[in-house]
Amino acid sequence: MASLVDRYFSQADFDVIEAAIKKAESSTGGEIAVQLSSHSRHWTRERILHALVVTLLCMLAALYLTRDVNWGVYYNSTQAILWGAVGFVIAYFGWGRFLARTSRQKQVVWNRALDLFHQITPTRGLTGVLIFVSVEEKQAAIVADEGIASKVPADYWHAPHALIVKGIEQDRHAEGIIQAVNMIAIELARYFPRQGDDINELPDTPKVLD
Repeated sequence: MASLVDRYFSQADFDVIEAAIKKAESSTGGEIAVQLSSHSRHWTRERILHALVVTLLCMLAALYLTRDVNWGVYYNSTQAILWGAVGFVIAYFGWGRFLARTSRQKQVVWNRALDLFHQITPTRGLTGVLIFVSVEEKQAAIVADEGIASKVPADYWHAPHALIVKGIEQDRHAEGIIQAVNMIAIELARYFPRQGDDINELPDTPKVLD
């Protein structure tokens, strides 16, 4: 079964992204890495698990509230099933949507990007940039190393990030990434021009995580 990355990125997309990174790094000592993931959390599984917990609680509450103790203890299983079903629907479509709200998805994607960035071997000048795209959430994150963060204003990254998100929303994922790479390259070249002894420290080919 094809992953979401396979669905939205072709080999040709990988090739043009790689070419864009190579071109970008030809003018700067900075390093750009792109990583792609189908998702950053199993949102449907999470919604189902929460809904099942609510279902169980509703069934137990219904059994307790509808019990008949006049002639022994009798539990109304029909009511329990009914309220369990109601609880599942409310939890899955109500609370579940709250769990998967956009602001939470953004935070989850950002946290994963940070984790992935810390797994990358630091470059000599701490001039690495990670572009992370999580397809299901339609979100992206850009993480810059300390050397870059000390010179490039923090609010600068909103612009290349917006290019990626816009590309995702228009189903032009690769194009958005390439535009962001080109924009980042210009900024990196200002602060970190390429030197004669520069070497390629991070892979130019996009890395697929799933």
